[in-house]
Amino acid sequence: MAVSSELRAGTLRLTVVALGLVLGLSAAAVLPLLLPWRGQLFLTAVAMLLALLPFAAQALVSRRRAQPLVAHFLPLAVGCALAPTLALVPLFNLYRAQLRVLNHGDEPFALWIDGKRVALVEPSSGESALAGVELTVPAGERELRVLAESDGRELFRAHELVAGGSPHLFAPLSAGYCFSVERRAYGDATDQPLDVLPLEGSNPFWQLPDGISWFTPNPEPGPLHTSGGTLSCLRQKRCQN
Repeated sequence: MAVSSELRAGTLRLTVVALGLVLGLSAAAVLPLLLPWRGQLFLTAVAMLLALLPFAAQALVSRRRAQPLVAHFLPLAVGCALAPTLALVPLFNLYRAQLRVLNHGDEPFALWIDGKRVALVEPSSGESALAGVELTVPAGERELRVLAESDGRELFRAHELVAGGSPHLFAPLSAGYCFSVERRAYGDATDQPLDVLPLEGSNPFWQLPDGISWFTPNPEPGPLHTSGGTLSCLRQKRCQN
């Protein structure tokens, strides 16, 4: 039984679209891991090009055979290119983490991560929402090095695990300072006491709760907080001993 031209054209469209989606979505899922220090724009462009590769190949074949390109290929190509673009938005954030770096020393230091200089951090001892430097760091195990800006002396080195999608605190020269997370309940739970959780550990690197505010005290319960819920904030103070 002869296969109609319409059926062949439909099968061709389905094959090309499936290949484009597989290539584009696979690239969106894998590229942030393979190229952790590349930006979202670069990764999106690569994923889009891979998604369009089957369409380009089909266009080349049709041109060599002097055949007209199958109808509706252009909107299908646009749809396949947009799929990895949309997928990369949540995936990129999932594979990245927020990192606040504090310098409680007497001089500026340079922060190096995985052999890359990523920030110059000025000293700041006071509790301020703008203290330190805030960075976006790829998830996974990272080598952190702190070098004195004046002479390049290594002040601190560690390997730490960065959890994607979570905020982190890194305070390498924080001897004498203690950090804690304060949780305050609102609404029906206002009778609960203020919950203070000290940050502990041998290394000055911590993963913090989602939605935390930086060194900004939680407001007192009042009429503006009637819907309930809990707010968390990071606090710092001089250690008692």
